[in-house]
Order: sequence, then C-alpha cells, then structure tokens
Amino acid sequence: MGLAVAAIAALGLAWVRAEGDAPSLLSDEDARDALDVLVGADGREITFAISDAGSGVRSVVAVLIHARGEDTLVETTYPGSWLFGGESGQSFEFAAVIDPAEQKLRDGDAILSVEVRDWSWRENSMREEISVRVDTTPPRVTVDTGLSYVKRGGSGSVRYEVSEPTAFDGVQVGPVDAEGSAFFRGFPVDSSDGSTRGARIAIFAVPTDAPHQADIRVVARDTAGNFATAGWPIVLKERTLPQGQVTLHKKFLDDKVTPLARADRIPTDDLSAAFHLVNTQLRSSNEKTLRAATRDTAGKALFRGAFHQLRNSMVTSRFGEDRRYFIGTKRVSRATHFGYDLAATARAPITASNDGRVVYSGELGIYGECIVIDHGLGVASLYGHLSQRDAPVGVSVRKDEKLGLSGATGLAGGDHLHFAMLVGETYVDPVEWWDPKWVKSHIEVRLPAPSP
Repeated sequence: MGLAVAAIAALGLAWVRAEGDAPSLLSDEDARDALDVLVGADGREITFAISDAGSGVRSVVAVLIHARGEDTLVETTYPGSWLFGGESGQSFEFAAVIDPAEQKLRDGDAILSVEVRDWSWRENSMREEISVRVDTTPPRVTVDTGLSYVKRGGSGSVRYEVSEPTAFDGVQVGPVDAEGSAFFRGFPVDSSDGSTRGARIAIFAVPTDAPHQADIRVVARDTAGNFATAGWPIVLKERTLPQGQVTLHKKFLDDKVTPLARADRIPTDDLSAAFHLVNTQLRSSNEKTLRAATRDTAGKALFRGAFHQLRNSMVTSRFGEDRRYFIGTKRVSRATHFGYDLAATARAPITASNDGRVVYSGELGIYGECIVIDHGLGVASLYGHLSQRDAPVGVSVRKDEKLGLSGATGLAGGDHLHFAMLVGETYVDPVEWWDPKWVKSHIEVRLPAPSP
C-alpha cells in the first residue's frame, strides 16, 4: 500500500514537474512596435518582462550578435531547484543595455537574442530575436543663412539643411531648460521642383527674459537619438524694455476682478489678494490654453507680406512693458504686458492682421472674448477684450477680414484691442511684423518663392 501511494505521488510530481508550457517573454512596447530597434551613440536600454505559470522562470540569457562577434548582455539564474521548481507565476523584469562605445559596435545591423528557460524537467524555453540597427553618426546640419540681426523680444529666421530625417530640429535660444530659453521647431522648405531635399526653415524669437547674449543655434536630433548643432553669424541686439505703473481703483476691482476671481474660485474677501491671483494664477492658466491652441500650426507660411496694425488705432500701451500694479501706495502685483493695446472707437471693427486660420475663439479669462489666428510656421496673432466674435475655430481668414468688435471684456479697464503676436510659445514685438521692409528682409527672404 505504501509503495503504491509513493508511486502515485512520484507520478503526480513527475506530471507537474514535466509540464510542457513555455515561459512568457515580453519586450517593451517600443521594441515590439519597431521593425528595427535604433541605437544611437548614447546607447539604449530595452526592458523585458518574463514569467512562467508552471514551474517558474529558471534563467535568462540576452546576447547581442553583431559584426565583430557576440556580447552577453544579461545572464541570470532565478531561485528554484530541480525537485520542486521555482516561483510559479512570478514575473521578473530585466534590462538589456546596448552601449556602442563600451561594446565597440560598428554602425550597421545586429541581432539581440533573448532566451528564457523554466524549471520544468523538460527545460521549456522561449526565444525572441530583435533586429537592431546601430547608428552613431549624427546628422549633418548646414546653415544657409548669412549674418543676421535679432533684438531681445524680437524675431528672426534661419534656413538650413539636414542630411537625414530627424526626430526634431529647429533653433535653440539659450541653454536647454534654462530660464528664458526656448526652442523653435523647423519646417520643410519646398523647392521649385516640389521636393524638400533636406531644406528647412525655422522662425525663432529671443524671449524678453532670455540669458544675456544668449547663444542661438540650429539643433537637430535624428531618429536614433544622435544630436548635432550648427551656428551662424548672428548679432543679438539688447534693449531696455519699458516700465509702467498702474493704479487699481475700487470700481475696476469690483467690476472686473470680482467676477474673474469668482469664475476661477478665487476668494474675493480681500480684493488686492484676489487681483494678484487673477494676475498670476489665472493668467498662467490662460497662457497654457493659448500655447496649446498655437501648437496647431500649419507647416507652411499662410501669411502674405507684412501684418497690418488695426486701422485708425492709437497705441496706448506697448510690448514688453514691465507693469507694477498699485492700490493706493501699496504694490500688489506685477506682470509683463506682452502685446500692444490699440484704441479706436468703441466697438470698432477688429480685423485679421494677416491671412491664417482661427485656432481659438472663445472666452479666455483675463483676455475676455478672444480670437487666436495661426499664420503658419509657428507664427500666431491674438485679439483680446472683444465685445463680439464673428470668426469660429477652424475658419480661414484673409488679411483685413473682420473678426469681431472691440470691447472691454476680461481684465480690461476700457474699450480697446489687446493685440499680441507669438512665435512658437514666445511673445514677440509686433512692430517688426508690421514693417514690410523688415518682413521682407528677415522672413520672406528665407521662404520659397511664391508660385507664379
């Protein structure tokens, strides 16, 4: 009887320990979706998840097979025993690191072979082979623009060529991620025969708070992650931006600040504090909405020639004004005025400054009723404080076409148009764009010739 029980137990153990299901092996999403895993000069890490529902994972070996031979990247054995197996159903993760410099890899094709075995007496295994393409050569960037002049708070453009498709390219102003720095993406330039041939254009700007004499360069990163940069002769003209002082009166606080604060759930028991939050917190939220809208830009110039200032308008406030806000003698807030205030008659017709497409039309906090037009290549114009909007999102508009009527909605003390221009996510001085000579010599000279 005892021998029979032992025999049955042995058969049961053998049945369990000789299971025939292979382990599970999953590579990260990027590796699964790519025809080839691209590895640049900085190398790449590919992650895997492995498990075995039966006897548990026993080992994994990852080998890179390349022109010079083979490199074992991972070789791991997991806990378990021949008799009892390993951790059934337990999932493990590991990473295979491909480092061209350390592994002395040449540019070209390779194979990453990964094999997982389990603790079954049958030694079930699962193998995956991933095609790898090593590319450590950065793209060549050639700038085709000569000596350029650009002002702080102003705009410019550059034409250049890249030798291969890129993950991104454009103009970097100042160090990456530094305060006041900015990136401006590049766009293809169509040549006369309709091909791009690597030619690109980037319209860029120098933020008002950019570092002093900020470095301005064309940058490019290819699809393998290799980075290249190229400069060209450029002169950054510094300038002192104006300062202004604004006194806030009780009627303005009651009529304007209170409803804006309440709409944004800002306490109104202290209106000086409420104004500061409207001027900072709500303004920041509005700017994020604007930036999201202006990212939807056309890949070609929609504008024609110089932009038009509102007809018969008087300038009441200029670009870049560092405004200090006071209640009585107490300073309660501060902000930079990134546009022009243009006054005409009450409820004056507001017209498009140039051809483009409406990408925002609606109420927007401090800007009140607001319209934003995309003019292509990252250039946009903004029309704020309107009393009436006649141009919905998505509609194409022509230069001088009516958009609506001026007003005093939002954080406006009287009827006027707040007009602003952006390049990328940076506000720029509209005066340049209103000047036909400047637009021709600084922007249009880099654009393809218009079709006959």
